This record gives sequence, structure tokens and C-alpha cells, in this order.
Amino acid sequence: MKSVTFSEIERVRKGPHRTTFLAPAQRRAVLLLSMVLGLAALVFAFHLVDPTAPLGYIVVPVLLGGLLPAIARTLPARFEVTTRFSACHLVGTLDDAMERLGYAPAERGPGTVRYRMPAARWPAWPQADITVTVRDHMLEVTGPVRTLHALRRQLSC
Repeated sequence: MKSVTFSEIERVRKGPHRTTFLAPAQRRAVLLLSMVLGLAALVFAFHLVDPTAPLGYIVVPVLLGGLLPAIARTLPARFEVTTRFSACHLVGTLDDAMERLGYAPAERGPGTVRYRMPAARWPAWPQADITVTVRDHMLEVTGPVRTLHALRRQLSC
């Protein structure tokens, strides 16, 4: 696929965009440090509130709450596939790649294709759908970040 280029995967933001001056590695380090210190402080504070409570009743919910940022990998994102020829020729390749990821075409309309994970898999979230908008020389693919990374790897092979 020498005539196909992929854009970076970027998050789709619903609200106003905040600018950050930190590099991605620094943002991850700050997030990790704040999670470690924040979760330890929460455990300590809850233990001070009720010292008789078993530590497992405090630590387990705090750790589960600390794992919520991992759900951020399911947040909506998008990337673009640009080609020198008509983008509608890439839809067949996209169908094959989506089938390998476990998705099936759900809706086809003029200029759009929606892929859905079969209901047999759990959990079936409507946010897990992949939507492809076909333009002249570009496909715009939107869906969960994790799935888009896997799709981009499939398409670039």
C-alpha cells in the first residue's frame, strides 16, 4: 500500500480543548505519580475514618477506582486514511481488516459504513461501533482508541 497514508490517531473531544505544555511521556509520568500518591492518600484517609474496617474493604475499591483511567482507551478517537486513488476501493480492504478484528458491517449508506461487534461478545457497547466516512481520496475512521490502533496495524500490513 505505497499510495496510502495514515494520519495519527487523535481523540475526539466533546468539549473545549485544553492546551498542555507537557510532552506525552511527561503527561504519563505525572498521571502515574498522581495516581500512586492519590490512591495511597485515599487508602490512608479512609483508614483514618474507620480504623476498624478490614484493609481489604478499603484497598480493593480504591484500586478499582484507580483503574478507571484505563477505560480511557475506549474513548472515541479518529484517524484518516488518505490515498491517491478513489477511497471507495479501500472499503473492501477495510471490510477484511474489520472482519479479522471481529467486527461485521452493520449499516451501509452512501458515503458511510458502520461496523459493529457481534452481540455474542460481552460487553456490547454502542460506543464500540466503528464508523467510516468515505470521501473522494480519504477515509475518516472513528471509534474507540484501542480498536483504532488495532485497525491501523491491520491496514498497514
